[in-house]
Amino acid sequence: MKPAAWRSVGAHYPYTTTLTPRFADMDIVGHLNNIALAECHEEARVRFLCHLMGEDFLFRARPYRLLVARASYDYLSEAHYPQPLEMRVGVETIGKTSFQLALASFQEGRCVGLATVTGVAVGPEGPLPLPQELQDAFAHYRLQHPEEEDRR
Repeated sequence: MKPAAWRSVGAHYPYTTTLTPRFADMDIVGHLNNIALAECHEEARVRFLCHLMGEDFLFRARPYRLLVARASYDYLSEAHYPQPLEMRVGVETIGKTSFQLALASFQEGRCVGLATVTGVAVGPEGPLPLPQELQDAFAHYRLQHPEEEDRR
């Protein structure tokens, strides 16, 4: 299924971070390989969570862990070394025990890839309700859906 066209527009994503591709990310013809681009989406997701919850969020003791339950990627265009990647992130949905992040990668103004990641909160006994601190933080970084803007 082809992603919605609006997903390739950077203005819809409230969080931005810039990553510099590594030489090792390149394939034989000078393109960033798909695994490297997926890793860039992962790095952007982690930076986003640390931005929301504090730099020590990943290593701070707490009664829950956040796990990736699902990740999907759409590769839209070739990306090249060494041009920087502008990584965009927004919260698509906030559920009872899970959340979904939408990510987009841009190089020289062109969207080169999209990712959708579903995360879950879990404790020793299994899934937990998303902590209120996460729900509150996520609420400020919702994606700007064009359909929702039209209804306002």
